Amino acid sequence: MQRALVVLALVFAAGCGYSTQPSPLYSGYGLTSVDGHSLPVPYAADGSVLVGGSLGIGSGERPRAGENMTGTVNYTVVVRRPDQSVEHSTVQLDYAVSDGVLRINLCSPLALCIVSTELVGPVPEPYGELVLTYYLGGTPGSVYRYFPFLPD
Repeated sequence: MQRALVVLALVFAAGCGYSTQPSPLYSGYGLTSVDGHSLPVPYAADGSVLVGGSLGIGSGERPRAGENMTGTVNYTVVVRRPDQSVEHSTVQLDYAVSDGVLRINLCSPLALCIVSTELVGPVPEPYGELVLTYYLGGTPGSVYRYFPFLPD
């Protein structure tokens, strides 16, 4: 369950740019690794594996370097179950940028969460990799790396 929340949190992504202009970053990021291991990686005790994930931010909401702001991100997780079925899950999450740090709240806006769960990392350089650390109740955990999608 915690692993699923972590993956959902990672969907939240940030773009960056200059405070006076739109971000030059792409609006989507694909998950490339978890804790230094390339996908697929173990996901749950039942033998499920994480085979993919992404974060998508609307072009008008992309975080910008040097600005404090809030917005939403679409967090998607793709999991292969032991029976070889594949499950896609997408949830919309809130994010905030303050002092160059991106925080994605893994608790869905309509959910009641007792313990704080979030993904935290620096707003990346233009066209840079997004590196987010999972925090549960203020304690750091897994590190997720996302690479920007190339435009069509």
